[in-house]
Amino acid sequence: MRRSEASPRPRRRLLLTVSGASVVLAITAGAVVWTGRHGQESRASADENVHVTTAVVERADLSDTRTLGGTLGHGRSRVVRSGKEGLVTWLPRIGAEVTRGGQLFRVNDNPVPLLYGSTPLYRTLRDEGTVGRDVKVLVDNLRKLGYDFGEQPEVGSWVRPRPAATPASDGAGAEGETASADAASGESAEDETASGKSGQDAAPSARPTAADSDSAGAGSPAASPSPAPVQVRRGEGVLTSGVIAALKRWQSRTGAAATGELGPGDAIVLSGAVRVGGLLAEPGDATGGDLLSVTSTVRQVTVPLEADATGSVRRGNKVTVTLPDNSTVRGHVTALSSDAQSADNAGGEPQLTVTVGLDDPDAESVRDADAGSVRVGFTSAAKKDVLVVPVGALLALSEGGYALQRPGGRLVPVETGLFAKGRVEVSGPEISEGLRVVTTS
Repeated sequence: MRRSEASPRPRRRLLLTVSGASVVLAITAGAVVWTGRHGQESRASADENVHVTTAVVERADLSDTRTLGGTLGHGRSRVVRSGKEGLVTWLPRIGAEVTRGGQLFRVNDNPVPLLYGSTPLYRTLRDEGTVGRDVKVLVDNLRKLGYDFGEQPEVGSWVRPRPAATPASDGAGAEGETASADAASGESAEDETASGKSGQDAAPSARPTAADSDSAGAGSPAASPSPAPVQVRRGEGVLTSGVIAALKRWQSRTGAAATGELGPGDAIVLSGAVRVGGLLAEPGDATGGDLLSVTSTVRQVTVPLEADATGSVRRGNKVTVTLPDNSTVRGHVTALSSDAQSADNAGGEPQLTVTVGLDDPDAESVRDADAGSVRVGFTSAAKKDVLVVPVGALLALSEGGYALQRPGGRLVPVETGLFAKGRVEVSGPEISEGLRVVTTS
C-alpha cells in the first residue's frame, strides 16, 4: 500500500549542513545513493513541505516466474519399425491406444504385440537357462499379463543354459515339457519347492566347476560339452521351463504360433502404453521402413527452450499451464531432451524440448481442450511468508548494501533476498510488517 504525505525529507538533491557535518543525498532516476552516517537525521527548512510516496512492509509469498509458449498434445513422438522381414498386413487407426500385450501391427498376418520395458528384443529367446535383461522384460510382462510360471532364480545364483532340443529328440522332451507346463501353472509348485526347484533345475549356490560339466557327460562319448554356467545379476531374468510354458500359452491366446520362442520383431518393446499418432506405411508394404509413429497416451505439454537458457529449469520443477480457454492447471517438468537440436529461427540457436506432465491430465478442462498453443509459467525461485517492499524503496549505500528510508528521513539497513515482479524480499533487526518507508512514485 502506498500513499503520499508531507515530509521534511525531500526526494531531490540537497546540500545540508548539520552540526558541522556535511551530508549529501543524491537521487537520480532509478538510483539512490546515501553518503554519511546512518544514525544522523537532517531537517529541511520548516517552510519546505515536500510530498513523498510511501509504502508499507508487507508479508507475502514471492516467486520469480517466466512464461513461455508451449504445445498441448501427447508429447514427443517416436517412430516404430518392424524387426522382422515380411509384408505389412494390418495397421491400427490413427488415435488408437495400444496397451501391454495389444497388437501394434501384423506382419505376414502374424500379430506383433507391445511389451513394456527398456531393453529391446535383440536375440531369440529359446534355450532354457538363458539369462539377461531382455529375458527380464519377457518375465515381467508375462507376470503383468496374468501368467504364472513359478519363482525366478535369485540374484547371485548360477544357472546352466540348456540348448533347446533338436528335432530328433523332440519326442523325448515332450513329456518333460508337459510336466514343466503343469509346474508353471502351479499344480506342482510344492513338489518343486521340496526338491529345490523354481521353474527350472536347482541353481548351485557356488559357481560350478569344469569337473561338474565333465561328470555330467561321463559314459556318453557323443555328448556335446555343456554350456558354461551363468550368474544371475541384478536386473536380469532367467528363461525357465515355466516361463517357456507361459510364453506358449500367451502366444496361443494372441493367435501367434505357440513356439515358446521370442525373437527380434516378434514383439515391440516400448516404455509404456502408446497412442498411434500417424501411419507411415500401408498394408502390402515391405517392413523395411518406418511403419507408424506413436506418442504417450497421456496429455502433456512440450516447450521449446534455447539450450543456453535452461537456467534453473530442472526435472520436477512445478509449472502453471494456461490453456486456450484461459483456465489454468498445474504441472511439473518430467523431462528435458538430452540432445540440443537446431532451431528453425534465423539464428539457428540450438534448442531443447522441455516436457511438462499435468498433475491432473484427466481434468475436464484438459480433456475438452483442443491440441494447440498454451502458455507455461516456470517458477525459478519461490519464498513463502517473507517481508517484501517495492524495489523502488531500496536505497543503495555508497559503502555497499541497502537501506530503507523512513518518512522522517532516518535510514534503516536491510538485507535483500529474492527479487520478483517489482518487489524484493527484505530482512533486518528493525524491519517488521507494517513499517512505513519512502519509495519512488
